[in-house]
Amino acid sequence: MNHREHLTAMRKALAVAAVTIGLAVSSVCAAQETVIHTFKGDSGTDGSFPSSGMVFDANGNLFGTTSAGGVGEFADGTVFEMSPNSNTGFKFQTIHYFSQARGDGANPGSSVVFDAAGNLYGTTPNGGNGCGIVYELSPPATAGGAWTETILHKFDSSGNDGCNPSGRLIFDQAGDLFGGTYVGGGGVTSLLFCSNGCGTTYKLHLADGKWTESVLHRFTGEGTDGDNPSGSLAFDAAGNLWGATAFGGAGDSSTCGDPNGGAGQCGTVFELSPNADGSWTESTRYSFKDASTGWNPFSGVIADQAGNLVGTTENGGSALDGTVFQIIPKGNGKVEESLIHEFVGEADGSFPQSGLTLGAAGTLYGTAYVGGGTAFTCTKDSGGGCGIVFKLTPSSDGSSWTETILYTFLGGSDGAIPLDDTLALDANGDVFGSASSGGDFDVKKTGCPGNLPGGCGVAFEVHQ
Repeated sequence: MNHREHLTAMRKALAVAAVTIGLAVSSVCAAQETVIHTFKGDSGTDGSFPSSGMVFDANGNLFGTTSAGGVGEFADGTVFEMSPNSNTGFKFQTIHYFSQARGDGANPGSSVVFDAAGNLYGTTPNGGNGCGIVYELSPPATAGGAWTETILHKFDSSGNDGCNPSGRLIFDQAGDLFGGTYVGGGGVTSLLFCSNGCGTTYKLHLADGKWTESVLHRFTGEGTDGDNPSGSLAFDAAGNLWGATAFGGAGDSSTCGDPNGGAGQCGTVFELSPNADGSWTESTRYSFKDASTGWNPFSGVIADQAGNLVGTTENGGSALDGTVFQIIPKGNGKVEESLIHEFVGEADGSFPQSGLTLGAAGTLYGTAYVGGGTAFTCTKDSGGGCGIVFKLTPSSDGSSWTETILYTFLGGSDGAIPLDDTLALDANGDVFGSASSGGDFDVKKTGCPGNLPGGCGVAFEVHQ
């Protein structure tokens, strides 16, 4: 089982344990969804299981990844581009095929980022030397040419720099890249989800044409320190780096997964502060503790317009179906956490695994991978329960938030189970993303094994 499959299976196991109660307090928007590409898996070369979401480049082209499929000895995922076309909507092309058989990465599960020159950067949790890679794709010099891959770093299971990079990369103002690894880093192996360490945060610095990796922090899961950093990182205005760990911290409620009520299963929000000598100091700023705070923030955090940190927890809230949370820095290392939305099951959506995207006027966009219909289980014929796209709109004073369900997936040709790391918004406010399953149910029966309710996934547009 690869890292993505392991993480997804772990999350689903936690989800099954939750109990759905209550009714959603939200509004429903009659938005229209358009499928802009249906993935074929083994029936084509476009890949399968798109789970990273979509991003725009500076020219208005959409980019995303699939964590499986493609071509080569091992079809280990793809990077794709979708260019607007006035005649057909979008022109689809695969710009890179991963194959760990040739030393490349495998199974990309996080969205990509661009630099000012139009180069694309991302990570894979597998491949390379066994623990994943950081890669760069450079655009073709001439129209119709091929993108060129450069592997910037290979994580090594025998080293202490980390293993299984998780979440999208982020640039600082100097052009350095920052990210996290879910496990590795050396040391602790006794905790449930730790392997040769409990994860790292790292930096990649470019000098004289060469990228060099350095570890900013190695997580231990001991004391108040978190373990298993997951999802996106965010910089604040002072240059401090914020993120989240899926587990660890000071929370001690049995609802977080520890049957003995011990610490270490709820997750944290952490801050990394740069020092004059180039080192970084990590501080746990918040420990999730129980249903009232949410727990397991797999998606990391992003910064909103006011400099607060927002993210999702897959579990917790009044109905144990997950939350959207806000962390407000108060100075002197103090923060205040509040829940700005609690998911309440079938009618609303459940268990958000995905990151958030900041829109105009402070709105937040995201997905929940199940729920949204009268049926909890997502099947081809369930008529719902296969996930939602949602928007959260703050009141004028920021004291309350209103959820709008933009689209509910039905599990058929429209797609199912969105796992987007990020959604893309165009100038009209339309939302672009991917659903990891659904689509074409007539592809080869072996094309997308394990995907429920079937199909190899879709790329979609939701018109607001």
